[in-house]
Amino acid sequence: MNDRSILIVEDEAIVALDLKHQLEELGYTVHAIAPSAERAIEIVNERQPHLILMDVRLQGQLDGIEGAAIIRRNHNVPVIFLTSHSDNDTVRRAAGTSPYGYLTKPYQMRELRAGIEVAMTKAAMERQLREADRWFVHTLQCVADGVIVTDMDERVRFLNPAAQRLTGWPTEEAAGRGIDEIVHLRDLRDLRDLRDEGDVPTAALDAAASQSASESLRWVLRHSRAQSVAHGVEMEDRDGMSHVIDRTAGPVNDELGHPMGAVLVLRDASQRIAQEALLRSSEERFRSAFDHAPLGMALVSLAGNFILLNLALCNLLGATDSEIKRLGHHGVTLPADAAHEAQRVAELVAESASLVQFEKRYIRPHGGEPVWTLVSVSLMHEQGNPTCYLYQVHDLTQQKIAAEQLAELTQERMRREASEMANVAKSEFLSRVSHEMRTPLNAVIGFAQLLSLAQNDDPASVELYARHISNAGKHMLTLVSDLLDVNNASQGTLKLDLQALPLKSAAGEVLELLRSLASAHSVTISAEVAATLTVLADATRLRQVLLNLVSNAIKYNKSGGRIDLHGESASAGRVRLIVTDSGAGMTSEQLAKLFQPFERLGQERGAIEGTGLGLVISRSLTQEMHGTLEVSSAPGVGTAVTIELPSGNAAAAG
Repeated sequence: MNDRSILIVEDEAIVALDLKHQLEELGYTVHAIAPSAERAIEIVNERQPHLILMDVRLQGQLDGIEGAAIIRRNHNVPVIFLTSHSDNDTVRRAAGTSPYGYLTKPYQMRELRAGIEVAMTKAAMERQLREADRWFVHTLQCVADGVIVTDMDERVRFLNPAAQRLTGWPTEEAAGRGIDEIVHLRDLRDLRDLRDEGDVPTAALDAAASQSASESLRWVLRHSRAQSVAHGVEMEDRDGMSHVIDRTAGPVNDELGHPMGAVLVLRDASQRIAQEALLRSSEERFRSAFDHAPLGMALVSLAGNFILLNLALCNLLGATDSEIKRLGHHGVTLPADAAHEAQRVAELVAESASLVQFEKRYIRPHGGEPVWTLVSVSLMHEQGNPTCYLYQVHDLTQQKIAAEQLAELTQERMRREASEMANVAKSEFLSRVSHEMRTPLNAVIGFAQLLSLAQNDDPASVELYARHISNAGKHMLTLVSDLLDVNNASQGTLKLDLQALPLKSAAGEVLELLRSLASAHSVTISAEVAATLTVLADATRLRQVLLNLVSNAIKYNKSGGRIDLHGESASAGRVRLIVTDSGAGMTSEQLAKLFQPFERLGQERGAIEGTGLGLVISRSLTQEMHGTLEVSSAPGVGTAVTIELPSGNAAAAG
C-alpha cells in the first residue's frame, strides 16, 4: 500500500465503482469499497488507508458521520464527506468529527482532487506534529528535572513526571491552574548567603529573592530570554512538604519568535546541598589538618608560586607567610638543587609516578644556613586536570647533624683501627726481620767461635768454618738488599731507568744464569718468546723479577718437572709473559698469604732456601714499572705467574 490509498464508503454500488475508476485515473490507489459504516470500521481496523471518502447516508445501523467519529477516535484517519445533504443539522454533526473536507453532490472531479490533496497534505503535517509532540513528551518524561509548561497567562498546561513528583500535582488536576498555586516558593537561601558574602549586588539579589513563580515567568516573557538559575530555592509541595530546589525559566516562542508561553524548570537540590555540605566539611578538615600539621606543607602552583603555606613551614624557614609567598617557591630553593627537583617533578607531570621524594635545601629568607629537607611531592587534580603540587616538607637538620657526627666517629674509628693494624703489621714485620736476621747472625757468631778454637793443624775445619761464615754473610746481604728494595718500592723512591727492552733477550739471559740450578733439580726449561716483543722496563729490575720467578719455579718444582715461559701481545699496548711450572701447586688459602713478607707457606724449616720476600719484591718492582703480576695455582697441577708490562713498541711510537 502506497501513501495515496483511499477507502470509499458508499452504499450505491454503481456510484462507488464510478468513483473508484475516476480516482485510479487520477493516480490514486483505491484501498477498498465499503457499503456501510460498520464494514468501513472493520476494514480500517484490519489495515488503515491514508484517506476515507465517506457518504453520510448509509445502509446499516450507523450513518457515515457516526462511523467517521469512531474511526477518527480510534485511528485518526482523515475523512472527507461526500453527500447530497447540506442541511444545517447534517453539516453541524459532520463538523463535530473534524473532517478534512465536506463536498456536496454533484461535485466536480477537480474539486474532489483538490480536496483529497489538501486533506492528505494536512494529515501528513498533523502526523509530523503528533510525532514531534510524542518525542517532546517522551523526552520530558525521561528528564530528571521538573518541567512545567504554561500559557501566556501563567496557567499550567503540562507537567512532566519529575515536576509532578516535586509539586505533588498530577497534570490532569494542575492543567488550567495558575503557576503560583502549583509552585509555591518560600525563600532563596543560596542567594541570601551570596548577599551576605558580598559576591553579588544586593539589589539584584533582593529582586530575585522577591520573585514568585508567576513573576519569574512574566520576566522571561517580557525580556524574551531565559532567566539565570536561582540556587537553593525553598518550595512547598501540595501536601505542605518543604523541598529545596534550583529554579530557572525561559520563554516558549513560535516559529516567528512570538511568545506562546513559558517553561519553568525545577531541579531537586537536596543531593547537591548535601554534597556541598560534605565538601565544605571535607575542606574544613583538610584545612585544619593542613594548618596544624607538624611537618611543613605547601600548595604550589604549576608556575611555581605558593598558594598556601602552613605554620610549620613558615617556622622552618623563619619567615612569615607573605614573605615566603613574595619570594615564590623558586626563590627559597637553593639553586644547586633546582635542576634535580625539576627532573623529579617532571615525572609527576609525565604520569610516570604518583608521588616523588627527594632531598633539597631551602633558603631562609632572613639568612642563615640552608635547611636540609626531605620533600614528598604529589600532583593535585580537579576534574582530571592538574591544578597544583602538594609539598610535604620534613626537616632533616637533626638527621644531618647526627649523620655528620656518625661519619666523624666512623672516620676516627677507622683511623684508630688503621693505626693499630699498622702497629701490628710493623711489630710482626720487625719480628719476622729479626727472626730472619738472627739465623745467619747466629751462624756467623757460631762458626767464628769455632774458627777461633780451631788449631792450625786442622786447615779443613778452618776452611769449612770460613765458608759457612761467608755464606751466612751473603744471606745477610741478600736479606738487607731485599728489605731495602721493599722499603724503596713502598715509599716510591725506587730509581728506575725505563727503556724499550727485547723480552726474548732478557728471558734468555735469566735462563742462562739459572740453567745449572735447573739441571741440579732435574727440571727442564723451555721458552717461547717472539723476537719482536719488547717491553718498557728497567733492565736490572726486569732481570731481578724474572730471576725470582724462574728460580722459585725451579726450587718448588718436582724432580723431572717442567717450566715454560710464554710471551705474547696483550691488549691496549701491553706485553704478557707467563711462567708456568709443574710443581705441587698451592691451595686458595696459601694463595691468600702469598704476598705477605717472609711468608714461606710452610717451607720455613724445609731444605729450600729463601727469605719469603721474592714474590713481594717482584710484584712491587713490576708495579713500579707500570705493570701487573698475578698468580694462579692448583694443588697437584702447578703454578702460573703472569706479568704484564707496557709494550716497548708502543712507547717508541708515542
